[in-house]
Amino acid sequence: MNPELLIIGLNPGSEGKYNEQKTKDKWEFKDGKMTIERLLKGNPFIEEKEEWKIFRGLNRIQFIKQAVDSNNYCFMNYVYFGTSVFEKIKKHTEAIQICKELTKKFIEIINPKHIIVLGLEGMESISKIEKTLLKGKTKRLLVQGGDLFGKQVLAISHPSYAVSTAEYEVIDTNIKEFYEGKPLKPFTFKPNVKASDVNIEEINKILAGKLEFTLWKNKKNIYAAQCKGVGNDVLDFRIDLKQNEKYLSFRSLEHPKKLENIEVYKNTFKEPFSIEVNAWFVKKILNNYPQLQAIEQEIADDLLSLLNVIKTQQ
Repeated sequence: MNPELLIIGLNPGSEGKYNEQKTKDKWEFKDGKMTIERLLKGNPFIEEKEEWKIFRGLNRIQFIKQAVDSNNYCFMNYVYFGTSVFEKIKKHTEAIQICKELTKKFIEIINPKHIIVLGLEGMESISKIEKTLLKGKTKRLLVQGGDLFGKQVLAISHPSYAVSTAEYEVIDTNIKEFYEGKPLKPFTFKPNVKASDVNIEEINKILAGKLEFTLWKNKKNIYAAQCKGVGNDVLDFRIDLKQNEKYLSFRSLEHPKKLENIEVYKNTFKEPFSIEVNAWFVKKILNNYPQLQAIEQEIADDLLSLLNVIKTQQ
């Protein structure tokens, strides 16, 4: 088989539970078990992968995207049992050992040219981190691990969590250089956004009354705004300049009630951003703005893009 790339996640999240799979025809269960034919064909929902958070990130790394687009890749989890967090599976040592042996056998069968692990926690659970190859603004982006069953392994920052466009580009550059045996180019990034870098009054001025941010509960450096969405939705916005990772976000004003028209809102900000992070439907780290112009303008542009889409749907 010998695919260009094997992508390894740590273990499935809490979605796609066994009991749910048994009740969905697409998973092709017979007598309580998935058929061998279905197992070999893989996830029946793979055509929807462009909407998955994990593939939204992977597609921003051209080396990975090319392998995926040409169908010259495999994707698997190191541990096959789903939990909301990996810590919950760690006590099941026998299950982990069985998965480890099966993963080794799978790698021997397909003999991939390259292996990339998703997330540094994933790497630390699978193979010792030997060297940091690339560090971004706030975290390591690319590391080299030890051999995994005789194969050299790299790990990237988990693609479910958005990093800046510039960081995605240099991850791609360094991966290609590493595999081509070339020296890795060093990169520097623009300084992290500070609270003093963002003028809320200037953002309000650009928004021109379409949305207005004010101090949230009189808390310093946290600003809120609300607007009518589509249908019964009311959107609650936040610009949080207090956290180490300053961000722009929005959700339903009646949280934890969810927004009804998520398809309208979810792709209105410019990439990269994250969907459904903690309490927020959309969250964009301010460090992820390219800062090719004033950051107030870039923030306002995202907000105006969203507001314009809402207006056309009302």
